[in-house]
Amino acid sequence: MLVHNLTKLENMILDGINLSLVVPYSFLNLTVSLKHLSLSNCGLQGNFPTQLFHLPYLQNIILSSNPDLIGYLPETNWSSPLSLLDVSRTRFSKGLPGSIGNLKHLKKLNLHRCVFMGSIPSALGNLTKITFLDISGNMFQGQIIDVFGSLNDLSFVDFSSNNFSGLFPSSAFNLTSLTSMDFSSNFLQGTLPNNISGLSYLRELNLNANLLSGRVPGWLFSLPSLEYLYLSYNKLNGPIDPIQEPNLVHINLASLDLSSNNLRGNIKSCMLVKLRNLMWLDLSHNSLLSLTSCNNGANSTLPIIKLFLFSSCNMERFPSFLNASTQLQDLDLSNNQIHGSITKWEAEGWEGLATLNLSMNFLTNVEQIPGKHLFILDLRFNSLQGPLPTPPQALHYFLISNNELVGEIPSKICNLSFVSVLDLSTNKLGGTIPDCFGTFSDQLLAVALGTLNLNGNQLEGSIPQSLKNCHNLEVLDLGNNKINDTFPYWLGMHPHLQVLVLRSNRFHGDMQNFNETFSFSSLRMIDLSRNGFTGHIPPELFENLKSMKDIPVDKSGPNYMGGNYYQASIIITMKGLDFKLERILTSFTVIDFSSNHFKGSIPKEVGELNSLIVLNFSHNSLAGNIPPSFGKMAALESLDLSSNKLQGRIPVQLPDLTFLGALNLSHNNLEGQIPLANHFDTFSNDSFDGNSRLCGFPLSKKCGNNQEPKSPPSTVADEFETTLVWKIAAMGYGSGLVLGLSIGYIVFTTERPRWLVKMIKRNSKKRMRRRIHRNGRRKN
Repeated sequence: MLVHNLTKLENMILDGINLSLVVPYSFLNLTVSLKHLSLSNCGLQGNFPTQLFHLPYLQNIILSSNPDLIGYLPETNWSSPLSLLDVSRTRFSKGLPGSIGNLKHLKKLNLHRCVFMGSIPSALGNLTKITFLDISGNMFQGQIIDVFGSLNDLSFVDFSSNNFSGLFPSSAFNLTSLTSMDFSSNFLQGTLPNNISGLSYLRELNLNANLLSGRVPGWLFSLPSLEYLYLSYNKLNGPIDPIQEPNLVHINLASLDLSSNNLRGNIKSCMLVKLRNLMWLDLSHNSLLSLTSCNNGANSTLPIIKLFLFSSCNMERFPSFLNASTQLQDLDLSNNQIHGSITKWEAEGWEGLATLNLSMNFLTNVEQIPGKHLFILDLRFNSLQGPLPTPPQALHYFLISNNELVGEIPSKICNLSFVSVLDLSTNKLGGTIPDCFGTFSDQLLAVALGTLNLNGNQLEGSIPQSLKNCHNLEVLDLGNNKINDTFPYWLGMHPHLQVLVLRSNRFHGDMQNFNETFSFSSLRMIDLSRNGFTGHIPPELFENLKSMKDIPVDKSGPNYMGGNYYQASIIITMKGLDFKLERILTSFTVIDFSSNHFKGSIPKEVGELNSLIVLNFSHNSLAGNIPPSFGKMAALESLDLSSNKLQGRIPVQLPDLTFLGALNLSHNNLEGQIPLANHFDTFSNDSFDGNSRLCGFPLSKKCGNNQEPKSPPSTVADEFETTLVWKIAAMGYGSGLVLGLSIGYIVFTTERPRWLVKMIKRNSKKRMRRRIHRNGRRKN
């Protein structure tokens, strides 16, 4: 092996070489004269021998990026000339031992993203030569002992993403060599000091996501080298201290984030423009903060600003002082108090604007849309009137839902060659859907369009078959219009279509023409409710719904449909009420055929949809028995078969649906004893009312022998079904959990108050910016 018979080796550098078959304890064969050991990104596994840390001449040890390597640092008798210790991105654990203080020559200590826990030993203050200290991404906790007073050479310190609590260590602000300080994502409390004696070379200060309170001190803007300042998601309050431009030097601050605090007061633009090097400014989610222009605004400009975020504050006017900011790329003024219109004069000067978010304001008119090369335009939740404004042709996201727009959708909408999300929902648009999607010569829209949402308008006519050409279509929502058409089988040819909503229209006719061409193989949600469909429900449809049969296990946690900026939403009906899900889990599956004129029996093939969450066949004329195959739908959480003509007994397999949290079998012709196995006895009378021949708990009617009914034996699923249930459980499902996560952003669609809409609406794009900006500058 590589590590045998190396008796005179002083340097061992095997970075990037696959050593996954090497047993770490074989490194004990290395010579005692070893000075440099570098084994980063080698695929090492198992326990790393602690004895190696005691080699008398060892100066550098680098074990980083071996995520399966286990180990811990010596707790006693550890003294060596070690100057560099890097075990980042490994599974090194336990605590940081007090013996670390014996390493008098240590200059760099990197424990980033390990499994260390416990408190910080006071011996850390003995590392008087250390210049780089990174213990981020662990499980350290407790008070941070103020060990920084003697660490005069420290230039980089990162304690972020731990569980530290208590007061912030004040001596950290007096370090004279520090260039980067990061204590973000902890539970640190207290106020920032009124004055400091160090930080002359500090370039980055990140205290995001703590519990810091008090004012933002003015000295922060006077640090001569500071370029990046992040204080978001704290409890900072009061007005921002005046920005005083320091003598002899300019303010170098390029990125400032004070978002999601309790800041209040009036910020005048002439105060902000002192930050002449500012490129990235985020003051959003400070509800008592306002921004006004100065009386003398001649020099009120931020000449190189690229990103300006002032969402969810108290802004009343469009910030005209930004008109001269020709490099502005990202402007977010959403959820404010801006009234009136955006004039042509206000819209000039932003040729490079890529993202404009003016959603959740009180705009009534947009004379001219700022920017000619916009990527994202978000005008949702305003009071825009008149016809649909003409957007720039380079748009990828055109979002203008929840306004009062009238008139027809012009055919020039198809000139948006690159649009991937087109959301015109909840307006008063009439006429027909333009028959131009995907029909022009270059076919760009056919490639780009992924989401088309026209829900909640007054559209008539039929669905244009030109949508066949939109091969990347994932979401088509035409609900709540006046569309008069038969079922669009041809949409089943779309390989990526996941959501199809046709509810509350005038669709009619039967659905008996399915074949293998119209497979709907990727469909996860289909809502045909409140239409005039007739005939039998076709079994062929359910045979092809592969995405409702396969259960993907995603260990990364909940994921929602849509991109980083726009997330798809949907209205679902449960217990007779309409709910709007503002975002939808990718694992969420729905079939709603309610309130039509379907007849005949329920196809047994429905029972094969073992990842289906919500099934609603209510208010039809369905007859026959409830298929026993329903007992296979292991993920089902809501089942509504009410107001039909179903007969026979309730299948004894239904109680096997472990996650069923909502059940409605009322107003049918069901008979016999209600099963009581598992949790089936938790459903109320309402679930079974209107079935005169049903008996047993929870109904007051006793069964024929005048005795309490015994629970029928629970059916035993075969090995596949049992495995399936546990597979679902491994995804984190509990009874009603998927619905709960999906309805986490829920509002009633009727009588929805504006304040509630503003409260639940969150700007995911802002978080995306923060991650990109943060990760792009992450120290390895």
